[in-house]
Amino acid sequence: MRRQLMRKADPAMLGLALIAATLLAGCAGRAPSGGPPKLEALWSTIGLANPESVVPDATGRFLYVSNVNGEGDARDGNGFIARVALDGRLLQREWATGLDAPKGLALVGNRLFVSDVTVLAEIDATTGRLVARHDAPGAGFLNDVVATPGAGILVSDSARSRIYAWRDGRMDVWLEHELLQSANGLLAQTDRLLVTTMRGRLLAVDWNTREIRTLAQGLADADGIAALDDGSFLVSEWPGRLFHVRADGTSSTLLDTRQEKRYWNDFLLRGDLLLVPNWEPGTLSAYRISQ
Repeated sequence: MRRQLMRKADPAMLGLALIAATLLAGCAGRAPSGGPPKLEALWSTIGLANPESVVPDATGRFLYVSNVNGEGDARDGNGFIARVALDGRLLQREWATGLDAPKGLALVGNRLFVSDVTVLAEIDATTGRLVARHDAPGAGFLNDVVATPGAGILVSDSARSRIYAWRDGRMDVWLEHELLQSANGLLAQTDRLLVTTMRGRLLAVDWNTREIRTLAQGLADADGIAALDDGSFLVSEWPGRLFHVRADGTSSTLLDTRQEKRYWNDFLLRGDLLLVPNWEPGTLSAYRISQ
């Protein structure tokens, strides 16, 4: 999410570890090598309010969708989490409430962790009850969230060039670096953490040394990220482009929805199903990805 451009949707338009290994496997794409993948539109759910991120529940039967419902940094209490079926049916619009501007999501056991301005909210994944708010000391704008096998739950801070870690009951700075300026999307892989930045970078952070390597540049306001089987990546850009980034760092545009004002930040790739929360017009869109 890009903080400076957050706007309310027009009201007329509104209508990890599961275990960690399971979550990581679920984020991998199935598009074969040999060229950029193709997208086939499947369905679109209406009635959401500035949706930002999406994750599946533990059973894989439905999706949790974060809804900012206002400005991205507003402490207005308007934010909520919706539940959507895998066929696009809106099951429960305001399943979990009492949040300000919820964005990144990560499911760990029976807990749904949600970034919310400067805190990491912890929600009972069965009932939707807000269990706790974990403050990130010195945070400016918490954004994406990812569950990792060994580093705990990581949260990007787009305003402080940082990544925080929640583990052992503490919220601490895991990494701070100038290359993490405007850090946004996070993706945990076996040997590294992938990070997108709103400065157009795709970065790789070594788990052991925490050394940062630049994989690609020129991706504008980069946000969501997914890895494909051939070693390439999908990277989304605010307000409405999807890039295919090859292993050599070159990229091309797969989808551009800016002219139709279908804006998006983060996304989720589960197998060959691409799920895109559209900040405007307040929808969740599904695509089939193939060669």
